[in-house]
Amino acid sequence: MKKIVTNIYKDKYLYEDTLNNISNVEDKIIINDNIISTWLGMGGAITESSSYNYSLLNNDKRKSLIKDYYSKKGLNYNLGRVSIGSNDFSLNSYEYLENNNINNFNIKRDNKYIIPLLKDIYKENKISLIATPWSPPSFMKTNNNLLKGGFLKRKYYSLYSDYLIKFINTYKNKGFNIDYLTIQNEPYAKQRWESCIFPIIKQKKFINKYLINKLNDTKILLWDHNREHLDYVTKRLYINNPNICGIGFHWYTGLYHNKIKKVREKYKDILLINTEMCCGFSKYDKYDWINDAEKYLIDIIGCINSGVNAYLDWNILLDYDGGPSHKDNYVKSAIILNESKSDYIKTPIYYYLYHISHFINKDYKILSINNNSDLYMACAFYKNKKVIIVLNTTDEDKTFEIDDILKDKINSHEIITYVI
Repeated sequence: MKKIVTNIYKDKYLYEDTLNNISNVEDKIIINDNIISTWLGMGGAITESSSYNYSLLNNDKRKSLIKDYYSKKGLNYNLGRVSIGSNDFSLNSYEYLENNNINNFNIKRDNKYIIPLLKDIYKENKISLIATPWSPPSFMKTNNNLLKGGFLKRKYYSLYSDYLIKFINTYKNKGFNIDYLTIQNEPYAKQRWESCIFPIIKQKKFINKYLINKLNDTKILLWDHNREHLDYVTKRLYINNPNICGIGFHWYTGLYHNKIKKVREKYKDILLINTEMCCGFSKYDKYDWINDAEKYLIDIIGCINSGVNAYLDWNILLDYDGGPSHKDNYVKSAIILNESKSDYIKTPIYYYLYHISHFINKDYKILSINNNSDLYMACAFYKNKKVIIVLNTTDEDKTFEIDDILKDKINSHEIITYVI
């Protein structure tokens, strides 16, 4: 048995420890043989901002960062998300097509920062990609603007489907397969950055009439917005079609694990993927970031126990100020550049994510778990070994037993992974 511990409040990031010699325990965790779902993996978004920040590092630091994220010794990320056109974490707004001649489509902007980073990632790990537009080209929209919402004009539904297919094929020709496509990031959000309102009934028409028959290997993830109405949205949007594989969602309006669980219970075989999450920016101080790191794990463990198959963070690399963001929407990332932009810092978020992404690989089975305490959270996986993760979110130290396998103590605000 291996026991890996993180307690950043005690300046302990990742270390191996032994079981405590405990006779009496306060709580018991019971792991069932019932399989909730199958784990697909973890990853983060490869935005232009992240790619630009990556370009500022020297070659040795770039290689090191790739290892920290994508190697088996690091987070072992196997998923990534790319933007179809610009978003709030681009250096400025841009689009791939400026008129209705699809032959004028080009991704020359991506060639500067995003494609080089993807090439370096692929040398380490050929990750699966999710592609998402934040806005159709401006001429296709009712407000003629990439920003501030607007709607896709009905006369451009067919051309816009060609546009999305053109992106998929262009990336494929460069060696990057787009495994999953969402048709609109946050389709009910009118933002000061790239955004577009895409009501459910119009999404369904666009997908079923104009897009679905043009797809080959790429599968559609529906929704890609917040969770509060996830069961209702899934019922309205989902159809049983081989080109539609599941639902994507974000966490920004609340965790709503009960909503995710309802969808999993009704739709046993579809993918449920958290496609984006992040926390608001604050100047880097390790102890400032610990609470947010813990929030990540509270949500991820709750999602896992609700039947989620995969989980993606937002930007993989932001600077010391939480950007660049051309609309000043600064946030946190698991790794950030230092103040001089000459090196990078693995934040507490990174070390908390390690407990999930490093030890849990694709095709692990998520096991049902009974936990009789509200003072800590736990999840369990099995493939060729059993992995159990326990998180104490309280100010109290606790003792517990897992089945008849082990008895141990978990300190306040500590996370432990057991590999059995």
